[in-house]
Formats: sequence, structure tokens, C-alpha cells
Amino acid sequence: MIRNLTLALAATTALASASSPELRETAKNLSSTRGEAVVWLSVLAKISMSVEGKNAQEKEDKSEATGTVVDASGLIVTALGGIDKSSMMDGQTVNMGQGPVKLKVTSEVKEVKVITADGSEVPADLVLKDEDLGLAFIKVRSDSEEAKGIEFKAVDLADSAKGELLDECISLGRTDEGLNREASLLTTEITSMTTKPRTFYRVPTDSVGCPIFLANGKLLGISVLRQAKGGAARGGQLQLTPVILPAADIAKIAAQAKEAKPVEAKKEEPKTEEPKESESK
Repeated sequence: MIRNLTLALAATTALASASSPELRETAKNLSSTRGEAVVWLSVLAKISMSVEGKNAQEKEDKSEATGTVVDASGLIVTALGGIDKSSMMDGQTVNMGQGPVKLKVTSEVKEVKVITADGSEVPADLVLKDEDLGLAFIKVRSDSEEAKGIEFKAVDLADSAKGELLDECISLGRTDEGLNREASLLTTEITSMTTKPRTFYRVPTDSVGCPIFLANGKLLGISVLRQAKGGAARGGQLQLTPVILPAADIAKIAAQAKEAKPVEAKKEEPKTEEPKESESK
């Protein structure tokens, strides 16, 4: 019985992962014409975490995430959860020795650099966050010395279409530094759809913040992270699910982000020393 089940699962997996010659040809073409729109982002952030408002701890965290250029001026969209851990952790309930406790987490982005396909690092700014959609927009500092001579190839959010269950898809990505940040491709399909309170597509992909296309070459959307309902972490781990946000929804916010100014870092308030006991009398 177990052997038969294993063989059945293997056959199902092989069938689900198979792609037609036409789909593979479209994927290669998209990688050639749109692959450079997928970039890496290096983000330095200051994270503050406390439990039930007590024992606040601060630390600097440097991380990398992939994003997609959506305007030739250097406007990039990425998954908010990929660069801002507080968006996923704040308000979460975790089980500790004394029982369930609620986390308070804030994050402040200190520095952003865009790492292009050829390895160039260009300074940029966080200009807009949408926690409801799970999106963050980064804008390259076009007046910087590092940005001179760089032409950004963008994915056209307007050249998009809606998808249906089992529609074939193409995911564009980029490997990490250990694999030389090369372009990556994955052919897959829409396995489920959520329509309320908004539309999301579930598409198996190993890339977050990257574009997903339909078999006809039209953009389906960008992969973002959604967290489980209820704000509870199971077994101490956050329950995060990659989903595809439709391109049309992203385009509405991108129009605002294109004109937005950099998000200003909060100014640290000077610490005031408490009066000594002798002085307070």
C-alpha cells in the first residue's frame, strides 16, 4: 500500500511539473527580455522587539530580498515581509514558558542598496509601504554616482491579465550571491485562488518579490507573503504563505509610489537622566 502510494505521488508530481515545449520557449523569452527586472535588495534595519510591552531589545539586522523593477526610473516593488520583519511579527502571539504572550515589534529601515544583475550596488530609499497588501516600494537614488549609466529594465504592470485555476505560469527569479545571482526560471500553475476580501493566486514558486507570468506572456502578478489569520505562531514559527498579488492591484499603488518621497527615519529622542535622590528632595 505504502509503495503504491509513493509511486502515485511521484507520478502526480511529475505530471504537475511537466511543461510543454511552447511554455518553455515562452519562459526562455521572458527570461531574456524581462530577467534583468529582477534584482536583489540589501537592507539594513534597526529592529526593536518587546514582549507584552516589556524588556525591549534593539538590534541592527542586515538582510537581502528579491524585488521587481516596475518603472525604468528605478522604482522597485518587493514583498514587505522580505525587508521588514516587524510587518510579519508585530502583534503575533507566541507560546513561552509563562504561557501565550504577544510580541511588539517595530522596524526602521536605515539603508537600502539595489544589487543589479551585473552585481552593481546602487543606493536607494524605501518610499512606500502597504501593510494590507504586503508590499514595499524602493526607489533608486537616480542622482547618485553609482546610478550613472545604469539603465533599469522594467516589468510593465499594465501588460497583465487575470488567471484561472490550473493556468500554466512562469516564475522569474534570481539566485543568491552563493550562486552568482544568476537568473532563474520555474514553470508551474495556479493551484488555488482566494477572492475575498481580495484576490490572491496560489502558485508554487521559490521566489518572493518576483514576477509571475501566464503562458501567453502576460503578467499575472508579484509574489508576496501572507501570514496566518489570528496572529498566532504555531510551534514558535510564523505561518507565512507566498501568494501572488494581481498586477492590477499593484499598479494602483505603484502610481503613488512613483511620486512618493523617501520614508524618513525616526529621530531618536535624547535620553534624559533621572534626578538623583538628593537632588529630587
